[in-house]
Amino acid sequence: MDNREKTLDEFFRKNDTTQRRKYTKDVKKIEPDKIDEYFESVTTKKASKKKTFTDKMVDFFRLSSFKNKFDEKKVSVNREQRALEGKSRFTEFWYHIGQFFINRFSFEAGVDILDETSVLFRKNLVIKNILVVTNIVFLMFTMIGSEGVNLRVNLILSFIFFLVMFFTNLSIKKIIREEPKTLQKQQMAEYVSAVYILMMAIVVYTKLRLTIGMNTTDSAFFSITQAGYSLIYFSLVVLALYQDSKLLKLIFKVAIILMTIVHITILYPVYLYATDFVALYAYIKGPVITDIVLRTLVLAVFMIALYSTARISEDMNNKRKEELIKRRAMEKDFKTVVSDVFDVISVYKRPGSADYDIAYDQSAKRVADLASRLGNYLGFSPKLCKEIYDFSTIHIEKKAVLTLEDYDDKEVLDEVDFRKIREKTIIGSIIIKRLQLDQKAEEIVRAHFEKTADSDFIKEMNGIQNNRESQVILLAHMYEILRQDRNYKRGLKHSRCIDLLQLEFYPYFDSQILDRFIKYGEDFESLYYKLTKE
Repeated sequence: MDNREKTLDEFFRKNDTTQRRKYTKDVKKIEPDKIDEYFESVTTKKASKKKTFTDKMVDFFRLSSFKNKFDEKKVSVNREQRALEGKSRFTEFWYHIGQFFINRFSFEAGVDILDETSVLFRKNLVIKNILVVTNIVFLMFTMIGSEGVNLRVNLILSFIFFLVMFFTNLSIKKIIREEPKTLQKQQMAEYVSAVYILMMAIVVYTKLRLTIGMNTTDSAFFSITQAGYSLIYFSLVVLALYQDSKLLKLIFKVAIILMTIVHITILYPVYLYATDFVALYAYIKGPVITDIVLRTLVLAVFMIALYSTARISEDMNNKRKEELIKRRAMEKDFKTVVSDVFDVISVYKRPGSADYDIAYDQSAKRVADLASRLGNYLGFSPKLCKEIYDFSTIHIEKKAVLTLEDYDDKEVLDEVDFRKIREKTIIGSIIIKRLQLDQKAEEIVRAHFEKTADSDFIKEMNGIQNNRESQVILLAHMYEILRQDRNYKRGLKHSRCIDLLQLEFYPYFDSQILDRFIKYGEDFESLYYKLTKE
């Protein structure tokens, strides 16, 4: 470690130059050890806690969660590139297949959630894609045949089901995509899709039950009918994807009614024993009524769970909409405020005609050259001198940046737009600082010529941007003002400007800055003369 750097222990010693001499080299070597011993004596030592297996598991999942969030926020833009780097063509092919299905079955794919029509349109497209896959499954179930069943009749029924599926999906697609895409059309497609998938699931189960389900002695056929029964639950899950509580209420009522009819007519043919009350009671008592009640209860509980999930999602989406509405209102206010600020800056720095604008630009560049030269004489680094020059001319060079015309036609701003506007506002705030320095120079010179500069005025002015870099620019700008004509004075010669800087304006500057300017006064005079002739 460098001898000039302090160790942490040295900060505990009294930083007094008169006391440092009392320390000998031997004492300095012993003192850090004493400090360490002191801290060891006063520090409470905690017994190391042994982690249990549960604690280790919690730490593991916490670390995994952090990594997932880090990947999502920091490197999500590179995820697709990383997924294909160094992979075979087969892996790349399956990756693109996966991306295809994600795009086909994703709800929020560039959809404005405040536009109910576009949101429902996207949901209908996704549900329609699910229906295409579901229809294939339905068709496979309807084509299943068994011994003792007329295969020709089975094929005819399958063909009829195919025609119903084809024309129904064609009609749904036409309703969804028909122009103009209104909310009423999308709602019509939503309800048609919901009723269709539920009815097809019930019809497919009924067909399986009537054709092969009666043979309950065969476990294989029994499992097929049970799989067909599960299609009804699958159809309800698909409907829940709409996250529409009104739709689910309607469909659930219809499902309870239809499934009750299926239970007492298809699953258990109660009507065959409805000749008298005694025969009916003898048939339904015991396992029949128990099975029907349990199936109905399971269906009701399942629908309640789906409704609760959809209701929670719907409420969350409504909250998101409210927040998005507030955000867009703030966006409009933000754009308005930033535009007004930019307009004020533009008006402030451009108060005259075209000739005045040219003179203003030339004056700012002369100030920048003088300030950067003075910084060089003060021993500033070339980088700092360049920054002083750029800051002195930022209100000239960046004048075209202060506009939001590109965003006037945009109702919604994305992250890129916010980042660009933020960059503009940062530049605007820097320009305001630069104009404040101009105003400070003008007020100081005018106050001294009009004999209104008192101690309070000097104190107030010194409280505005009084760092060394700002003083360099202020001195260069005041020299520029003294050399030029104003409505309260005429332009002065270099020697008179130097006298005024020494006699009148010295309270505003560090003595070293003012001395350097005066010492190299001839260089500044020749530079200024050269700049005025360009």
